[in-house]
Amino acid sequence: ATHAAHSLARLALASFCKASLRRGPARLQCPALGPMALPAGLTEEQEREFTEAFDDLDKNRTGFLSPFELSVLMRSLGHALSDEEMRNIAADDRNISKADFLNLMAKREQDVALQDKLMEAFRVFDRDRSGFINIGTRDDRYRSEFYTQMTSLGPTPFTEKEFDDFMAEYMAEEPVPSRAGPGSANDDGEVDYSVLVGLMLKK
Repeated sequence: ATHAAHSLARLALASFCKASLRRGPARLQCPALGPMALPAGLTEEQEREFTEAFDDLDKNRTGFLSPFELSVLMRSLGHALSDEEMRNIAADDRNISKADFLNLMAKREQDVALQDKLMEAFRVFDRDRSGFINIGTRDDRYRSEFYTQMTSLGPTPFTEKEFDDFMAEYMAEEPVPSRAGPGSANDDGEVDYSVLVGLMLKK
């Protein structure tokens, strides 16, 4: 996950906290998340759970799994490997140690935590809970709360160019669907942010 993704979540959460504070203590709902408090590694419970899962599949107690066995294990834990990941693992032409597996799971769990934070950050701007936010268009961006907050809040808010560059990096990746259908987000500024988060986590 990129530094840009972390920055986006921090800024969006900051806007949420500031807006909540302006509404007064009685309606304060600022989550105590800190500066993207993502797990640095596995918890003891997770490490124990994943170690046991590894050992259950390692019938001969070699301390290693084949790429196929790793694929089976990851799928059973809800972290199925993509075809690209399988090709990369197979290209290494070696079995996977328990330490390798635990490192992989730590990264997967951190990615899940970051995805949750990003989705929470975007929901701040999804007032009608439609799954879409308005990021504005080049001709009419100032009515976008998302644009306004991203270019005004935090110690180092985005400039207009930085915002355009930041969004273009992901919008150019593939046609991001909007309310009007696939590929129309650039036209109306309405973005399905679950798709956008998925693109961000690929970077």
